[in-house]
Amino acid sequence: MTALAAFLFLLGFAASWVAGRYVAKGATAVQGGAIGICGVAALVVGLPELWENHLIWALVALLIYGLIGALIFRSGQGARERAR
Repeated sequence: MTALAAFLFLLGFAASWVAGRYVAKGATAVQGGAIGICGVAALVVGLPELWENHLIWALVALLIYGLIGALIFRSGQGARERAR
């Protein structure tokens, strides 16, 4: 895994948590867009050989990445609710 791919994956996770924690309206759309853009960019730019040669594994990786991002998003929402 290249450093760029790792950075983009972590950026998506951070954006998911920030969307859950600080965005009130449209947080789900922001989180979905951020995780989608960062995940696809990480695979296309950071890991192009995986994207080109093993498309099924790349899609499985995106699915797992999205599920983990959703858990991080929910933890951010939980932190927002506890802060009230």
